[in-house]
Amino acid sequence: MDSNGHGPNGNIPLGKDTPSFVSWNWPLIRKCTFFVFMSSLLAMCAVVVAMIVTLPKTCNPKTMWYRGSVFYEIFPASFQDSDNDGIGDLRGIVQRSDYLKSLGVSAVRLNSIFPSPHYPDDFKNITSLTDVSKVLGTVEDVQQLSQALHLRNMSLVLDLPLFPYLKELGKSDGASAVKVLASTTLNVSDGMTTTTTTTPRPVITTNLITQALQHWIKFGVDGFYIKGLEEFVELEDIDYHMAEWKDILGYSRVLIISEAVLEKVKEPQRSLLLRHVDLVDVHLNVFNGAKDLEERINNVLASEIAPADPGVWVQWSIAGVDSPRLTRNGVNTNFTLTATLMQLMLPGTPNIFYGDEIGLQAAKDQLNEHNETKHLHHLSTMQWPENSTQQFTNRETLPWLPNAPTANFDYLPIVSRMIRLRDRSPSIYKNAICKTESVLPNTAIRRSEDDILIVERLYPRRNSFASISNFGQKRLTLDMSSNFYSGVVMLHDSSDKIYFSDFQIGPAESIIVRLDK
Repeated sequence: MDSNGHGPNGNIPLGKDTPSFVSWNWPLIRKCTFFVFMSSLLAMCAVVVAMIVTLPKTCNPKTMWYRGSVFYEIFPASFQDSDNDGIGDLRGIVQRSDYLKSLGVSAVRLNSIFPSPHYPDDFKNITSLTDVSKVLGTVEDVQQLSQALHLRNMSLVLDLPLFPYLKELGKSDGASAVKVLASTTLNVSDGMTTTTTTTPRPVITTNLITQALQHWIKFGVDGFYIKGLEEFVELEDIDYHMAEWKDILGYSRVLIISEAVLEKVKEPQRSLLLRHVDLVDVHLNVFNGAKDLEERINNVLASEIAPADPGVWVQWSIAGVDSPRLTRNGVNTNFTLTATLMQLMLPGTPNIFYGDEIGLQAAKDQLNEHNETKHLHHLSTMQWPENSTQQFTNRETLPWLPNAPTANFDYLPIVSRMIRLRDRSPSIYKNAICKTESVLPNTAIRRSEDDILIVERLYPRRNSFASISNFGQKRLTLDMSSNFYSGVVMLHDSSDKIYFSDFQIGPAESIIVRLDK
């Protein structure tokens, strides 16, 4: 301090009346304020960056999990043997759940898992709808499989074969209850009268079917294919039964029936039935040629199960437990790949039969040592790559069916890429263009020459795609410039540009093209 009371920094002595804030440590306050400001600025920048990073890369329209996705149908006794008895089982499917995930399917559909006197030879002659064949495992194994699939974002669907286990469908208690439950009630509170309309719900009939549905839902099953309905002579109450079954399943679980049921039920009952069905299974015979396929698909798309959202969707099947395997005697494995890629381009929910992704051939019994199971040779045991640490069963055990002679594992990445292309492309997984006042088709089925089938898929503000499938045995050069100009070939490592004025396609081949706009 000098003689005038000033310090070296020009500080002035404070009097009694000087405000207290004058003596605060302002340099420290300025530093803290600057630090808080910069920290807040950095935090806000970090939040913005995090929001940008977590934004979805695409903004595609959403659908229910069973709409437009791909189902994978498995005959459990032929997929994977976990206990080396020569017969596949549920725990074997759990062991292969990573394979199913890598394939890209959204749901696994199991054919009959129920006990029969001589499973799997007589798997259709079931003795219960709520138990599991001891050859396959236990009901707890079903729950374990469901948990394994759910962990990998996949669902579990069961075939529920009613015939010949049940001889008749029986009456439904919901026939007279629906109208009663749709009545209106009045509630008075605080002097205000409010009207509440109850949601129409059918009374659930207590029978073997409803008990089975309720039973399996407890073990994590996400849907059911009700099989054999078309075999019943009397279907008078079928629409009420459907209402009951769908009410048990709820909105998030899928209910599937065969197209054959619709052919047996007449209007107006058919329209009432379809209100409670999610998927209708339609079988395509790919061996009848492109002309038959064109007519068949177009007829389905113009029928009462035509694409609509909301509404019933089509489940497309080209092979399965009740039909011959695509790859069999005299059929090239390329044909299976051709048909499968075409199937994956259709609007609806494709259903792939196990092994079709590798062109698995039907079991071949050259020495006629398995004539008693000849009717089951299309259910050939699954093959796995030779470098796989685990085959269908161990080397010391014979599988329950003769081994399939051929499979082509080069097809597997192609089918997997097609499934992933479908999952990310609304042009393919959506079955229609839904606007406020109308539903427009987004599929065109065309035929060029006798053996060429063209499936074109489109969606507003998205890429359009076309599959060109040659179901014949000759290599063809086509001029399709009247339909398309150019595009990029998909599903291969290199994206080759092609022009449709000189389009070449080999025998038993499907080419998937992203069309130029």
